[in-house]
Amino acid sequence: MNIGDKAKELTNAVMSTKEYTELKQAKSVIDKNKELRSKIEDFKKKEEALYKGKLSSNEAQKRATELNKIFENLNSIPEVNKFVNAEKSFNDMLQKVYRQVNDTLEASLK
Repeated sequence: MNIGDKAKELTNAVMSTKEYTELKQAKSVIDKNKELRSKIEDFKKKEEALYKGKLSSNEAQKRATELNKIFENLNSIPEVNKFVNAEKSFNDMLQKVYRQVNDTLEASLK
């Protein structure tokens, strides 16, 4: 058994899911709209900076509040809302796959 081949099989199985298809479609809509894509990229950069930053508790709270406002505004745009929901569904599905693999491995170690 080649683990690389099995990984490709798993990848293909993931790509055949409803969650992946919906994410791909939603991303395609966002990618075609430069303004929306730019706003989402900017939000993600600010979000990453917040998590990586060494900020005081007060400053971190202030930036988190700003990000929440930006997210609410972005999420009120139907295309962005659809993308966010598709991304969440896809990530939830991947998390279930990971959990199943992890649980199976953990059980085999007992």
